[in-house]
Amino acid sequence: MSHRRSSCQANDLFPREIDIEICLKTLKIFQKIEGDVNCVVWDASLVLAKYLETMCQNKPDFLSGLKVLELGSGLGVVGLTAATLGAQVTLTDLPEALPLLRLNINENKSKICSMGGYAVAESLVWGDSSSEILKEEFNMIVMADCVYYEEAVDSLIYTLLCLINTLAKKPTIYLTQELRDTEMQKKIWDKFYMLLIDNFHVEKIPEEQQHVNYRSSDIVLLKLNKK
Repeated sequence: MSHRRSSCQANDLFPREIDIEICLKTLKIFQKIEGDVNCVVWDASLVLAKYLETMCQNKPDFLSGLKVLELGSGLGVVGLTAATLGAQVTLTDLPEALPLLRLNINENKSKICSMGGYAVAESLVWGDSSSEILKEEFNMIVMADCVYYEEAVDSLIYTLLCLINTLAKKPTIYLTQELRDTEMQKKIWDKFYMLLIDNFHVEKIPEEQQHVNYRSSDIVLLKLNKK
């Protein structure tokens, strides 16, 4: 993503295990003991990852062979889950976030390959119209807890529109966002949401359709399609 600040270093890492129950795989995700927003596992990423798992439980081929793009991947929880469920995933973030993201991909590579999936990490700065990634075709875009900095909102919307408007395929977008209660975060989310409804068909996924143990009234899950 374009404005996430990163202070991740190679040291002070510890693993967190995330079970993917339907395929009996356990992802090992390294995160920082201390760091900025792309150095920890956020609850919203677990909600989206587990929603994808729930969809695959209901429809086993939901992700199989799909080309998936993750924006603002951070540690890669959502993208790695999708890859372990059979998707061909490109995980993206700022250049400084890629070392830890690639570490997590390599740590889980054998599990992903055993399920027919694929994962690669690439740099993508929101608002950069010259990125080669914008020329690729994806079936699905996923993003978790990416709406945090006000200066990134317009760039994120621009990038989403570039992905939708320049591709022959019109990818479905799934996003989760924790609705934080500070006035600034409410303002940022309201601005982002208004831009969403101006440009996309927006569907809110009810909690009862989400994973029984990974859902929250404080975390919104949206499905977007281009108008």
